[in-house]
Amino acid sequence: MSEGLGLAEGLGGSRRALPVRQLLRALGFDEARHLQWRMEHKLVQALVLRRWVPELIPVTCGLNSLARIHGPRGVRQFLAADFPDGYILKAALGDSSGESENGDQDVLRALESGVMPTTCPIADEKFIAQQRIAIAMEYRVHSLEEDVVEDLTFRRYDSGSIPGERDGPNTFVTAVLRRLPDGLVGGSLLAWDIASQPSGDYKIVEVNFSGFHPVFKRGFHCSGYFHDPKWGACDTARLLNHVARKEGIEVAAEPDAPEYTADNRFYLEVANWQLRHRGLAVTHPKARIDTRTDAEAAEPSIRQIDAFTGLRRRGPVDGDIELRLSAAIPMLPELAATTRALTMRQVLLALGFDERRLTAWRLEHKLVQALVFRHYCPDSLPATLGLDRLAQGVDVRKLRNSLRATFPRGFVIKPALGDCSGNDCDSQTEGVLSWIESGRRHMPGAGALTDEEFVVQERKNIRHEYRVHTIEDRVIGDLTVHRHHGALRPGERDGPNHYVQHMLDALPAGITLGAHLGWDVALLDNGGFAVIEVNVGGIHTVYNPGFHASGFFHHREYGAIYSARLLLFLERTYRCRIAVIADVPERPEENYFYSEVADWKARF
Repeated sequence: MSEGLGLAEGLGGSRRALPVRQLLRALGFDEARHLQWRMEHKLVQALVLRRWVPELIPVTCGLNSLARIHGPRGVRQFLAADFPDGYILKAALGDSSGESENGDQDVLRALESGVMPTTCPIADEKFIAQQRIAIAMEYRVHSLEEDVVEDLTFRRYDSGSIPGERDGPNTFVTAVLRRLPDGLVGGSLLAWDIASQPSGDYKIVEVNFSGFHPVFKRGFHCSGYFHDPKWGACDTARLLNHVARKEGIEVAAEPDAPEYTADNRFYLEVANWQLRHRGLAVTHPKARIDTRTDAEAAEPSIRQIDAFTGLRRRGPVDGDIELRLSAAIPMLPELAATTRALTMRQVLLALGFDERRLTAWRLEHKLVQALVFRHYCPDSLPATLGLDRLAQGVDVRKLRNSLRATFPRGFVIKPALGDCSGNDCDSQTEGVLSWIESGRRHMPGAGALTDEEFVVQERKNIRHEYRVHTIEDRVIGDLTVHRHHGALRPGERDGPNHYVQHMLDALPAGITLGAHLGWDVALLDNGGFAVIEVNVGGIHTVYNPGFHASGFFHHREYGAIYSARLLLFLERTYRCRIAVIADVPERPEENYFYSEVADWKARF
């Protein structure tokens, strides 16, 4: 691992992709070769593959090109006529590009609301229209150059190993590889999304090219199976063992950089899985012992926050701010999620917000966050502790009882990083405990707070949850919503809003200045409130690197409404006038969103 640390710079996603990138470098692969042809772009990819396997790729068109031929308002009619069995629209770049609810209609509405698009190269197409095919089951198959990695085939939307089911998709991809030219196959690590049809035939849905992607989330990318939080080490070990078998060499992950705790642990888990896959015994290093409490470990961060001498909130602007889409295009690459967060990022930068300050203290890490917020306001978040620190010195077979003794009212376990961490908390808690009890997860003992992979939080009896939004030291009063579903009753916002304002009043300037936060607030069975966690906006540097903001601001259906309310709040708070200008018609999705924000702002 110590020899691969320099490759961490330039990763397009999780650092758990580091051993795969290091392996490809060791094999002499050029990680930019396939991407110079823009093979990560789904239209380019489909057109290229159809040159050699035309019957195996669904018909795929660029939406911009269709709009130039048929007019923006004629595309819908053309698609209905030329795709009698149906079609799907999806982004030309990015992962998880399959269908999403209402996605087709949103894209078409954005297209129809714009002007006639100009001619653009195929690699500049933002959306593709693809023939809908009948799918009985979808698989993810991995190949390294001309060989399928036999035990790295899985059901795409299911879990578990499928040894008896792999033969069909593996044989299909092997046959495809034999038909492709050396220029595509040589030096490739590919992740194939393969559809098994009711007829028994197979089709290629799309292919994910590993390597350095030059545009969307610029950096090194590989199949998400290699950096999955739970199974990434297992699947990376399968790849390493495959190379060892094929090349007749030893390929070993060496965890030799203990100062990089999380990365080192992942390399150790990869090495252990290599042994398990070979039927060999696994030995774990002695766990660390740290006698400090979590609160004591948080003291250095709290001292840094207390030493901050700035204001709690910036002063008024007393001027005009123009949010031109054309000026915001350079901000797109650092967005961690959808481009609908662009308006928010642009306006906060225009106001002088430092989008890196809070995450430098790692306040997006749920353990650090809970300890810091509870220091200033003890009745804010539930008691939250790091799982590894709680488990040090405890027999894993007795861990459940130990946690019950620590949290007599019950507990939940959730990842320390990432969003949607409170969903389905019971099955998630059981899954982590079962993983530990099976011996498959190495328990390293306590390290730095940010090394904790999971937190254990006191269970609360929750009626329902709200999302409350704040800018610096103020609650955005009309932007409080039910977190999961349902309309708010008149006056229902008052309770959670007053509760969060009480939290803000207790926080120091070191946290409030420049902060845009999304608070998940629970209404409890006893009528009180509790903060479950706080979503910290800004540039995150570890999990899903890039600019993050509350998902409500880039919600597919309501994001423009929430963004408009945000802008009105900013105008009132900072005494300014904000104009939103959609001036890039050749980017129909972003242009449509900017025009929608401007329209909703005018209505309000």
